[in-house]
Amino acid sequence: MESRKKKRKEMKNIIIVLLCCMAVPFMHSQGVIQVDGFYGQLLEHDKKLADAIDGNISGVFISWTDIPGKNKAFNQHYNTPEKGWSFLYENLNSEILGKAYSLFRHYSFYLNKRNNRNSFKLNTGFGLAYLSNPYDETLNPLNHAIGSSLLFAGFIKLDYQRIQVIGNWGFQTGLGLYHYSNAALNNPNLGLNTIAVHAGINYQFHPTPIINSATYNKENNSEKQPIYYSIVFRGGINESKIINSGRYSFYTLSGYGSKKINWFSTITFGTELFYANFLPRYARYQNTQENENLPVNNKLRAGVFIGHELQLDRFSFITQLGYYAYNPVNYISNVYERLGFKHQLNKHIFTEVTIRVNLFRAENLEFGLGYRF
Repeated sequence: MESRKKKRKEMKNIIIVLLCCMAVPFMHSQGVIQVDGFYGQLLEHDKKLADAIDGNISGVFISWTDIPGKNKAFNQHYNTPEKGWSFLYENLNSEILGKAYSLFRHYSFYLNKRNNRNSFKLNTGFGLAYLSNPYDETLNPLNHAIGSSLLFAGFIKLDYQRIQVIGNWGFQTGLGLYHYSNAALNNPNLGLNTIAVHAGINYQFHPTPIINSATYNKENNSEKQPIYYSIVFRGGINESKIINSGRYSFYTLSGYGSKKINWFSTITFGTELFYANFLPRYARYQNTQENENLPVNNKLRAGVFIGHELQLDRFSFITQLGYYAYNPVNYISNVYERLGFKHQLNKHIFTEVTIRVNLFRAENLEFGLGYRF
């Protein structure tokens, strides 16, 4: 217990430092700082979470949104979006789960005219989180949601925002969805999902009007774009869904074609080979404990997939849906999904950070390096 209290104290000190660092740009910013209180509910997406969920959650969401970047084409196509940093404190209202502290990098997209004082905004962000009470075999065995203190986190919020109601002060309200997962770096890893309503105030520093770009050409240029072919090598470490079964390395080799259908979207299709070192131990466990008859020396799977890439300047948001055409161990499901980001370093080379999921249960966090021919 003393070590846990010490960790909490250290985490509070880190949070204070981070908030101070976030405050430095405000003095010279032309952006907006926003503070929300929120109240909501943890979603019981698995029966094993019943013991951990105990009433409604509450918390505070602080965000700083900066003026748009200099990429005129990007601003033109996305209605001059904004980007910034967000901090989230969430009281999970449970002795089993404790509290969560998160830091995000976020984008804000306007759903109506950019200079309207009454704005509807879609905000989304990804980052890291700290959970005060993770699973512990002795001290906290009922936390089947999260197996580590350090987590990956994401959110999506829909806001109605009114700016400059009194001077530079305004207000906002809306609905948010927050997600925590350790991406199967260890288990348990059922994850946590919160849905909440929020309301708060905002302050605009040195307000500067945004000049809307001219309407972009909506012409579909798919006929002008060839099919490009790419290869990606991904890897990382993960643990099977068996708690304390150990972390093992995994590797994935993917080959796919891509076709840009407009400025926003690229369609992808391909095949990939998976090599996972945890599969033999998982198979032996299932054969012994569940009386199954799985091959104990097979580490391979093969799949096919289709996908979509949403262009965000030099970044792309990746979504893929795949099927394991070869899956002798039959780990969780034959269907898988992949979500993540791609960063184009130059014309040919790109990097990726993605999460591969089997029917909404994370299998691993993948770090990838790719080449487009």
